[in-house]
Amino acid sequence: MDIHELVKKHEAYLLALRRHFHRHPELSHREFETAARIRAELEAMGLPYDAVGGTGTVAWLETGRPGKAMAFRADIDALPMNEEIDWEFRSQTSGVMHACGHDVHTATLLAAAKCLCEQKDALTGTVFFCFENAEEIAGGGAADMVEYLKSRGGVDRVISNHMAGAVAPFCGSARSGAANAGNCHWRVTVRGRGGHGSRPDEAVDPIRIACRILDRLTQIPSNYHDPFDPLVISPCVIRGGTAFNIIPDECVIEGNLRYFSVPALDQVLAQMDRIAGGIAESEGAEATVERISSCLPVVNDPAVSEKCREIMEKSGIRVETPELPAMASDDFAVFLAAFPGCYVNIGARSDRPDASPVPHNSRFFLDESGFLPITEFFVRCAVDFLGRA
Repeated sequence: MDIHELVKKHEAYLLALRRHFHRHPELSHREFETAARIRAELEAMGLPYDAVGGTGTVAWLETGRPGKAMAFRADIDALPMNEEIDWEFRSQTSGVMHACGHDVHTATLLAAAKCLCEQKDALTGTVFFCFENAEEIAGGGAADMVEYLKSRGGVDRVISNHMAGAVAPFCGSARSGAANAGNCHWRVTVRGRGGHGSRPDEAVDPIRIACRILDRLTQIPSNYHDPFDPLVISPCVIRGGTAFNIIPDECVIEGNLRYFSVPALDQVLAQMDRIAGGIAESEGAEATVERISSCLPVVNDPAVSEKCREIMEKSGIRVETPELPAMASDDFAVFLAAFPGCYVNIGARSDRPDASPVPHNSRFFLDESGFLPITEFFVRCAVDFLGRA
């Protein structure tokens, strides 16, 4: 049986798993039932596994023949939002939704594992299947997974896919070099002096000062940073005050900073600190800037990326690599900083008029016809890299 027919044989299995995970989404570090189902499927395949980082799971297929090692990564967590699109397999958990395709990532990798178990005699070395927990939040499971793989001797290649909701099924990309931005979660805390809303002259209003700081911080990319080095600063949260007539003591701004130059991150954070501190001091207040967490840019190995493009074409996926990298981030960057590999994007855009192709949208929806090529791509990657000479 050729690879395409082998994968096609397990299409019903893939779709049933994806629909199950979509109906039962779980938040980061709380993926208890998701992890239990993943492990049950692995046990049914006869694959050993270890729990990594709590709800994360790493399984492996040992061929019994010496050779190289490779790993695949799928993330498993969902997002804290309600699903607004009505369909048979919509989320049954209020306030939680798979709005970024992680349900598909999990199902396609499990289906690939099932196929590769049947291809074991055609392989050498070892295949690791990494089901990463908590990718959606800072401090997720990537670092634990990488340390685990290192403890097992490391891998020679690592591959992951992300669903591309705006890209048509059977189309995809595998950029060489920088593919996705790094992401830094930052916080500015402004401390003033509270008072009565009727006498602002007797207080130091941190909300007003925070608004001044917010405006200046968003000017950094255009006024203080190299225009040929992409940078995004987005204040996404501002918190301050408890009542309409009370000037509070404190106001907090939080946001994200997307970047590609690692040295530039420290420089920009220092600039943010100077701006916030200077404005606050001029108003008789104090401001501190904190780096809450950060993840590296996603940088693909050029040789692995070229090979992935070849394999995508063999899997029936038309390669349409974009000219520019994406500003979205993914902690698969941690894997790529440790091992040579590639982060690909494969499309499954839906034509439903009530659906959105945008991840993290309450109407995010994917065309199921785009899922099977992902599993075929994974299987072909393993056979190509670990196949017997």
